[in-house]
Amino acid sequence: MSTSANFGQAAEAASAKRILVASLFGLAMGGLCAATAFSAGILKYTPVMLAWVLLNRTVMGAVIGVSGLRLPWAWNGIVLGVVAGSVFSFYLFMNVPGPIPAMNLVANGLYGLIIEFFTTVVFKLPPPGRPRALRAA
Repeated sequence: MSTSANFGQAAEAASAKRILVASLFGLAMGGLCAATAFSAGILKYTPVMLAWVLLNRTVMGAVIGVSGLRLPWAWNGIVLGVVAGSVFSFYLFMNVPGPIPAMNLVANGLYGLIIEFFTTVVFKLPPPGRPRALRAA
């Protein structure tokens, strides 16, 4: 087996690990988001709402995990958190009165930043396709 084939397999394994770690942190952020929203009375607890929050944050993590955007890690998390979480913000806009949808939009960026921080900085799993020197930045 050639060296380039080994490198390709290693890059593929690292990419899969990044997606898994980011998705798991998305799920954890979903748990945090749901616990906060339900205990503060922001959202009414139903199993469907819980599933919706967990799914949205897990998908946010997966999107961050597969992202190949050429942004610094913090901006990557914020931008993709807002974009992936906008589905949930739109749902809230249609179903919950008041400032909650706008607050959720801001929270999406924060959750995306946290997911990206743990994935890239703590677990040292840089976005795919970056040269080694840029991955640490």
